[in-house]
Amino acid sequence: MPTAAAVATTAPVVTAPSGPSGTFNYSRKDLFPYNVFPTLTQGAGYFFHGFTGGENLMSRNAEGILIPRLMKEWDVAADGVTWTFKLEEGVQFHKGYGEMTAEDVIWSMERIGSENSKVAYRSNILRIWGIPEGRTKAIDDYTIEVDTDVPQYDTLSTLSFPHISIFSKKQIADVGEEVATKDVVATGPWSFEEHEAGVFTRWSAVDPHWRKTPEWAELHWRHIPEESTRIANFQTGLLDSMEMNLDSIPAVEQTEGATLMRVPGGTAVALSFYGNWYVGLGTPEHKERAPGFDPSLPWISGNADPESEEWKTAAKVRTALSIAIDRQLIVDTLLLGEAQPDPVLAWAANVKKLPPELQQWEFNPDKARELLAEAGYPDGFTLDMTPVSGYNYPEVSEAIAQMWELIGVTAKQQVMTYATIRPQIVNRTYNQVYSHQHVAVDPLDRWAIAFRAGNAWNFGVDHPILEELMDKAAGIVDEDERYAVEVEAARFTYDNALAVGLFAQNLVWPMSARTAPWFEHMNFSETRQLTSFEWAPNNSR
Repeated sequence: MPTAAAVATTAPVVTAPSGPSGTFNYSRKDLFPYNVFPTLTQGAGYFFHGFTGGENLMSRNAEGILIPRLMKEWDVAADGVTWTFKLEEGVQFHKGYGEMTAEDVIWSMERIGSENSKVAYRSNILRIWGIPEGRTKAIDDYTIEVDTDVPQYDTLSTLSFPHISIFSKKQIADVGEEVATKDVVATGPWSFEEHEAGVFTRWSAVDPHWRKTPEWAELHWRHIPEESTRIANFQTGLLDSMEMNLDSIPAVEQTEGATLMRVPGGTAVALSFYGNWYVGLGTPEHKERAPGFDPSLPWISGNADPESEEWKTAAKVRTALSIAIDRQLIVDTLLLGEAQPDPVLAWAANVKKLPPELQQWEFNPDKARELLAEAGYPDGFTLDMTPVSGYNYPEVSEAIAQMWELIGVTAKQQVMTYATIRPQIVNRTYNQVYSHQHVAVDPLDRWAIAFRAGNAWNFGVDHPILEELMDKAAGIVDEDERYAVEVEAARFTYDNALAVGLFAQNLVWPMSARTAPWFEHMNFSETRQLTSFEWAPNNSR
């Protein structure tokens, strides 16, 4: 196996010309509890911490290239499994907690990969870093050696996700996890100051910061659930950016000095039929792990064998629900053409690598009714559907419900915030239909966390066949060979409609006259959210 060349960066620290000043105001439709430590996090607080107060070892630029962050260079031996990571020196934790060292990094990975971690990428870190097995060690304060056991395709890319940020071991020793999770220190350009539930979160600029000192003195995230109120606040200059629905673009374009930052294919939305957890089915461990498993529900099989009649019946139900959806109509109307139909979950960026027969779902309500009748539901049934919030998605779920009504299926809209539904997903008690956002540079990046029985976050599906294919793919570094295995996994989920794609969508962020887009500085490992606020220009000075 070829040796990866060491990569070094000597980029100078970027500072604001006259020091940080003013406040950058950003608004979200929901504001998660600021509870960010890996073993205690609620909602997605740790995730948002990863691109405000926290920092990663790596990042990814607009060209899709992995670039250094807290790790300045790396190398892999000829055996393909022994990695040497060199850390930046002199990086300081917030609030006087001293310099980041290899000990902090290894300890952070240990917590993220621990048995009680709630972080989505827990299994990735466990698989790659192997800390409980003694496969990771500190050579000195700034050098780490990791033995991945077998070659892993995502040794570096996993380190670029905002979920994987570095914590101070000393802070936890001083105050404990329960206190630190709500007042955490890290190394990012923003230092956490305060959070008021359902109102705001406030950070202050780290001046100077080792990598990029913000131009703004403070960053405020404000909770404004109503679209019209956010738009009014933006138009009157009270907000500098915000989450917004696509149909609000005309109102923003009429705002003096406003600009738009568009991220093509920044997110994708899929439907998952929760409750399809089959790894270990029939064992006490499965019953404890997946309390929401209920084969009496039409879309769940009591038998994990794809050749069994029970399995085929449930698959017919799921397929019927998928082909009853007119994806193109949703794209053209509700999404204003800012999207394209997407067939397989997490394949939006690589759909052309799929065989033609997997590149789209047909729209065929007549066939859907036939499949339901064959499955024993000629008169349909009732289910709950939880729409993801934002970007016209509740309207999309309502449209899907109307389409399902035409085949006899009644979908009751169960509107919940992500902070409310996430614990049910993590605990595997939610067993209905959830439309959710996702993004992936490589499909396996998302599949390896969301289709794993051992992970907290999940897409409502796990199966021994999928686990075997994902394990096989993860050990293949060659991209063409790996994708051949990933296509096998995609075919399994498509043929059985276990989780179905809906559409891949552009994300559009409004920018007030006080700032400007910073597209080229975003972390493109995670494009569902606005990231890298330290690069927000301050035009008000």
